[in-house]
Amino acid sequence: MSTIEARRIRRECGPTADAGPSPSDFVRRMISYALLRPSGSMARRAAVTLGLLVGSAMLASSGAIHLQLWAMGYRSIPTIGPLFLVQGIAGVLLAVVLVLWRRLGIVVAGAGFMVATIGGLLVSVNFGLFGFMDTLAAPYAGLSLLFETAGVVVLGLVGCALVRGDSGQPTKTSSNRLETDGGTVPPRRIGASVPE
Repeated sequence: MSTIEARRIRRECGPTADAGPSPSDFVRRMISYALLRPSGSMARRAAVTLGLLVGSAMLASSGAIHLQLWAMGYRSIPTIGPLFLVQGIAGVLLAVVLVLWRRLGIVVAGAGFMVATIGGLLVSVNFGLFGFMDTLAAPYAGLSLLFETAGVVVLGLVGCALVRGDSGQPTKTSSNRLETDGGTVPPRRIGASVPE
């Protein structure tokens, strides 16, 4: 359907055709996005898989650093100690899930988890958190910040690649018709007019 035909149909159907998607359509679309997995050419899937592995390694490293800090003495700090333990365990588990279940929802959760960890460190350094003031000179603080920042960047790129997929790449079928996400489109001759 051309854009001219779509406009004509909208005019004929009135304002109800311009109504946005229903809440159930929105939920369905968000669930389908969350379940996106690597697709496209073998090179694209390999690049996404490599990005998932690197992002997972960054996430697991951040978790391991927090577990190490908890074992070194952070466990005795009220509120912060249990949070370090939870952050360490959750980071490692999320890294494992990311490798095993390779979906956009887990990629977003992993990136968000690392952004929250960076935010917690920066708030603790600049303002204090739960009565505890940290410093970037603390053991592993700089390394943790490096792993988490790199992980956010890598998982952000992987997330973009998953959302983009190969939707912009129509493929030819045996009947010389182009396949797109919306179905098949007959081939046009150069110079052919668009029907109204």
